[in-house]
Amino acid sequence: MNQEAQALFAQGQRETAIVKLTKILNADPDNVLLLVQLATMLIQVTDLTQAQQLLARAAVLAPEQADIAYNQAVVAHQLQQNEQAIAFLTPILHSEYAREASYLLAVIYFEKNDLPRATVFALTAAEAPAAGLPENLLLTQVFAKQQLWDQSLPYANKILALDPQNADVAFTVGAVFLNTNQLEAGQTLLQQAANDAPKKYGAAVNLILAE
Repeated sequence: MNQEAQALFAQGQRETAIVKLTKILNADPDNVLLLVQLATMLIQVTDLTQAQQLLARAAVLAPEQADIAYNQAVVAHQLQQNEQAIAFLTPILHSEYAREASYLLAVIYFEKNDLPRATVFALTAAEAPAAGLPENLLLTQVFAKQQLWDQSLPYANKILALDPQNADVAFTVGAVFLNTNQLEAGQTLLQQAANDAPKKYGAAVNLILAE
């Protein structure tokens, strides 16, 4: 990894960092670390086609490297190429990227409304040692979608403790609380979500609270 380019990118000088790293790669085109570094930068600025090309080259040079397959899956998912994303993720489910792969598979299956598969992968991701807010929030949402309120409650409490000011957390936990006999707390959280993210949650909260 080129630390100077990474520092520039982190400081917000994204174009400068990308140009710098591209010039370095032109002199060392088979450097897998630099290929992946540049690809991840391009993913963050949504230059997905170029990122895809760099990752494909890196995969030829280092086919067993899990971070390459994971980033290929991220790009494929963002390009709505979900079957390709699944194909990239499946072989790395037992690698050092197991949590990340399980989480992204859960996202994909949740978006496809394949709730049994989404549940399996969301559980795997949420129970991983390094799991945090995204994994536990997704699992809570997957359970809530199936109205499995009792199963969702422990994870709802966990995400509320992790980030009580997050609008997605407030909406999700509010719905869980409403359905587990915690009406006042649930209503308060739903109203918080509507206040903090009115375009996203305002109409839904009004509908729920009117029932």
